[in-house]
Amino acid sequence: MSERRWPGVAVLAWLLIASLLGGCAWIGFTETPDSLLKDGQKLYLARRYDEAIIKLERVVELDNTRWLAYLYLARCYMAKGSWTVAISDARLAYETDPDAEDVEETLSTALLAGGESALRTERFTLALTDFTEYASLHPNDPRGYLGIGRADIGAGRYTSALDAFTRGIQNDRIGAVKHDLLQGLLDGGIRALSHGKAKPAVSLLQEYVNENPTNPTAYVVLAKAWLASGSGSNARQAVDRALMLDPHQPEAIALMRSLR
Repeated sequence: MSERRWPGVAVLAWLLIASLLGGCAWIGFTETPDSLLKDGQKLYLARRYDEAIIKLERVVELDNTRWLAYLYLARCYMAKGSWTVAISDARLAYETDPDAEDVEETLSTALLAGGESALRTERFTLALTDFTEYASLHPNDPRGYLGIGRADIGAGRYTSALDAFTRGIQNDRIGAVKHDLLQGLLDGGIRALSHGKAKPAVSLLQEYVNENPTNPTAYVVLAKAWLASGSGSNARQAVDRALMLDPHQPEAIALMRSLR
């Protein structure tokens, strides 16, 4: 009778061995931060961003000191155009290891692009936050001040905008964005005047003509701003300058007649 039991005992033994071996194999394939990070990087390079994000988020759940996981998370979200999340992850990478390769560059790129995106959608407070952080990282880069100035104009902070544009011009030693900075002054002056803010309009436009004294149209707008602020004499000087540059400027001619 005991002999007949051997086949059943053998089957049970093999099942136990197989179970133990399967358990060991499962343990061998347990996800680790390193393996997840490698998978996430591969998925990012394959442009499978959503799948990469799942892997990379799991990495930081297991080990929140992995700056490279935050870096690739930021890159994934940048590729998707999700700038707020991208900036947050890039900032975490920077805070974890500010000297690591590509960390500062990624954060800087995300801040500039995120700020521009916020400007386009008229989220001026968010744009101001992004550009201000960029300027703190790169205090000699005029692009940060250009963004700050534009955001301030959008928010109606004309005095702050003037300061930002002026600092941008001072730091733009090679003239890389001077045209845009000057355009910001001109557009800001026009916007301020259209919103009944004559004094800040004068300040912005005066700074513009100081930097670009050959634009007759700018002097016409400056004359209008001086008139709106109650200074006819300064308005006449601005009109005179406009007519010196272009004697046939129709708005300048009309203004001169009204000032006589």
